[in-house]
Amino acid sequence: MRDVIVGTAGHIDHGKTLLVKAMTGTDADRWEEEKRRGITLDIGFATLAHERATLHFVDLPGHERFIKNMLAGATGVDVCLLVVAADESVMPQTVEHAQILRLLGVRRGVVALNKIDLVDAETSELARLELGEFLEGLGMGHWPVLPVSALTGEGVPGLVESLLREAEACERPGVARPFRLPVDRVFPVKGFGTVVTGTCIDGAVAVGDEVEVYPEAGRSRVRGLQVFGAAVPSALAGQRVAVNLPDLHHLDIRRGCLTAVAGALWPTHLLDVSVEVLPSARLPLRTGSTLALHIHTQEVEAHLHLEGAAALGPGESGFAQLRLPEPVMAWPGDRFILRQPAPAGTVAGGEVLLIAQRKARWRRPVDRSTAEALRRGDGLAALLVEAGPAGVSPQEVSARTGITGEALEAAASATEQGGGLVRWGGGTWWLAGPEAVAWANRSEAWLKSRHGGRGPLEWVPRQEFLVRWQRILRPERAEALLAALGTSGAVEFQGDRVRSAGYGVKLTPKQRASVEALRAVLGGEGFSMRAGKELEEACGLAVREVLPILTGAGEVIRFGGDFFMGRETRERVRNVLTDWAAAHGGVISVPEFKEALGTTRKYVMPLLEHLDDLKWTRREGDGRRILVNPRD
Repeated sequence: MRDVIVGTAGHIDHGKTLLVKAMTGTDADRWEEEKRRGITLDIGFATLAHERATLHFVDLPGHERFIKNMLAGATGVDVCLLVVAADESVMPQTVEHAQILRLLGVRRGVVALNKIDLVDAETSELARLELGEFLEGLGMGHWPVLPVSALTGEGVPGLVESLLREAEACERPGVARPFRLPVDRVFPVKGFGTVVTGTCIDGAVAVGDEVEVYPEAGRSRVRGLQVFGAAVPSALAGQRVAVNLPDLHHLDIRRGCLTAVAGALWPTHLLDVSVEVLPSARLPLRTGSTLALHIHTQEVEAHLHLEGAAALGPGESGFAQLRLPEPVMAWPGDRFILRQPAPAGTVAGGEVLLIAQRKARWRRPVDRSTAEALRRGDGLAALLVEAGPAGVSPQEVSARTGITGEALEAAASATEQGGGLVRWGGGTWWLAGPEAVAWANRSEAWLKSRHGGRGPLEWVPRQEFLVRWQRILRPERAEALLAALGTSGAVEFQGDRVRSAGYGVKLTPKQRASVEALRAVLGGEGFSMRAGKELEEACGLAVREVLPILTGAGEVIRFGGDFFMGRETRERVRNVLTDWAAAHGGVISVPEFKEALGTTRKYVMPLLEHLDDLKWTRREGDGRRILVNPRD
């Protein structure tokens, strides 16, 4: 047995509420004003438990002034019960309600030709014929039409049987996606706190779960659950659920909010959608139109921006972006309705395709590529293309698609095999395939620019590479980019340095001469050290072009800003320090150090600062404490 949501629909005073009462014994009109005036003002509820299925009736108001309430109640409807009075036949709200439910994707329904006790057989048959023609025009010609009387009970058992058959044929809603419940009512209960109600459209929720009320009401633990008045430990998609949220104030929540797993949604001001304009629309929809968007139980103003067309005429379909002044909570696949403010009426509906994060300019290549992916039905590829060089995290993909766990991995793997997805940073950074290639090209071009120029550099410090890309990317993504380049073989590493794979410095004859002269000046057996200007005088101006190469390779050591010595010289300095420590104790004064090296204070002072940085020495009074140990 399963739970099925049955939404009533039809014109005012065609007997929807009375018919629900005839089937369930429950008067779905909750308010005193509804009972006094004899019309339904807001959505009402009743249930019929049967061994084959439990039918949860959502009684929708039929008056055109309360169409917003009707739209809020239509969320999550599995089966439509369209009620048409035999003495009036098809009326304006019959048409609009049926159009709305079709646009919302309700494909199963039963039609009750009510009030047959008020008409003769000929009138009843004429109403049936008119009704059949109307249903055929909407693609609902397969819905059974049953003559009934809510007042006398005639035909009601057959109507219940027909609804049960439709309920048994309904697909079971999936629970793979995280829990979502659009709020249609909120009220306080003394001793318990805030209670929200709605139709659970995805997933499952249990007592004790942490949920969040979007867009910004806050988080709470679920204290209790009821399904049509009965306390339950958990609730599933397809059920009418009341959720007790004691940590939130009822005044912070309203109809239109959405209760979901904490952190599972991505509130957005932009939706990429497919739009279907009703054939009955009086005017075409144009880019720039301001409409009322009804999605789940929420109503919000929407600005329409069509893709590839200036307008969509009656009966036409296309792609568009809806731009919203306040956030909505949706996932791809969610259905919506668009109504125009004047003259008020439903003009279109459609399906959410992408939870967008930037305004589309449909002439831009990236937005055209996004639209092409949406046309192919590849929502993940569209999301990655739209994300651009920033890419997305798997958590963001889940929040923007509602896909989690194994289903998300399967979708990612399929897109990856087609070249549409590249995962870097241990799978924490997802990029469209072309964007990953572009990042690699940018990075390689930057490395080559560091290699070349007037001062070619064979090895680039790893930290310099990371700092360069941290200006654009987060630090962890800069690391991921470098790791990906290494994995692909585009770069190679040497300690904390990096270079383009296979790169070798090519020197000009003048640069080669400077290298030889430099080695002669800084080589030898002593403690040869020189300032940069002294090297220019001794080796020629080209020495400035080759110094980065030799310092990058570790052959020449730069210290004190613009002083240089050979690698062997620094090793000799190390030996002097260890020999001194062994012979004279752990402290050496500046004059003693200067005498030991046989050089001048000009070089000794910056050299000592360099040794302090290496932690070979530490300043102590007027001298240095020797910290370095002898090499084995």
